[in-house]
Amino acid sequence: MEAQVQTNLKGSTRLGNYLRRLRSGYGYSLRRVEERARAEGGEIDNSQLSRYEKGICYPSFDKLRVLASVFNVSIQAFSDVVDLEEYEDLKPESNDPREMIETGTGAMRAGEMGRAFAHFERALEILEAEPGGEGWAEQVAQARINLAAALIRLGKLSLAEQELRNALRAADGLGDTLQARALLQLASVHSDQGDLLLAEMEADRAHGIAARAALHLLAARARHVLAGVLAQRKRENEAIERYREAAELYSRSGEVYEATRVRISIGLCYVSLGKSREGIRLLRTALEEAASGGHRYLEAYALSCLGEAYFRQKEPLRAQSCLRQSDALAGTGERRYPDLLFLNAYYEWKIAAGQGNPTREKIAFGRMKALRPCVERRFPEVEAFDAHVERGRNDV
Repeated sequence: MEAQVQTNLKGSTRLGNYLRRLRSGYGYSLRRVEERARAEGGEIDNSQLSRYEKGICYPSFDKLRVLASVFNVSIQAFSDVVDLEEYEDLKPESNDPREMIETGTGAMRAGEMGRAFAHFERALEILEAEPGGEGWAEQVAQARINLAAALIRLGKLSLAEQELRNALRAADGLGDTLQARALLQLASVHSDQGDLLLAEMEADRAHGIAARAALHLLAARARHVLAGVLAQRKRENEAIERYREAAELYSRSGEVYEATRVRISIGLCYVSLGKSREGIRLLRTALEEAASGGHRYLEAYALSCLGEAYFRQKEPLRAQSCLRQSDALAGTGERRYPDLLFLNAYYEWKIAAGQGNPTREKIAFGRMKALRPCVERRFPEVEAFDAHVERGRNDV
């Protein structure tokens, strides 16, 4: 038993480096962190923190909670940092940050998010090790923004938000393109986290910058993010207008992937408005586009949305067929998509409850419980599940 405990307490080099960067960013000494921890109601002495930073041992949950308060980050960020260790072997040896950014961008286009993350992180490490020089600040901002994009696609929203805020601190020195990109990504993060007012403000600001600078693709993305916020606020008719504006701009820019994603969103808006026939038609069209383009995530997403649409139409067999096809796509391959797997499990749970099938209902609920820690996005199904769990705790 003792050996098992020691194994569980083994530290994380990546987490240690992250804690050291947080402390350096605040300009804190080890002793100062000890004082701040005490002010937050916790006890972390400087020798403990030193061991954490060296990766000798891993902080307990209570210690992580105190450190999160000291450094103003979420506890989820610490978990995400450790999760990213699996991509450490993908990090290249090159010392050319431009090459790393270019390779990482290519990996993102190919859907290789782990490889993209590793290259962008390596670029940032190189740049931070040798500050100064012509164009250095812009390269750092570009590396941070690209790194945030990869983190968002990997579902690490808290870490992405930190990188974007660091990039925007140098906003005066950023060009229009980088500033608009950073704001758009931040708006997407806040939208997924449920902070809709902040997301709307950031999307509007990004659109203003992009429109003035005639950056049509960024203007399309700003409209896209804003439409998503409006849809979450149940203002579907306004959302459809913004989505259509985005689709037109995407089509002009040759962005087939994003145009397909917009069509899925428009279809879902029609379903929410009770216009299921039109919504399902659009979703079917988008599904065909995604499948022909080989876009696994979009294909799985379209099938999830179709499952929801058929559930709303009280066609459980069709809904289950779509949800299970989505599961097959979202749960296999190099990367799994826990947000879609959770969404599918939620509607399987609702269908089983409606059919009076407690066994399948229990299985679906168990899947949601297992997937919930991996889902950072806030969408209605997540909130409904969380509320159900909380009610269950209160009833005990």
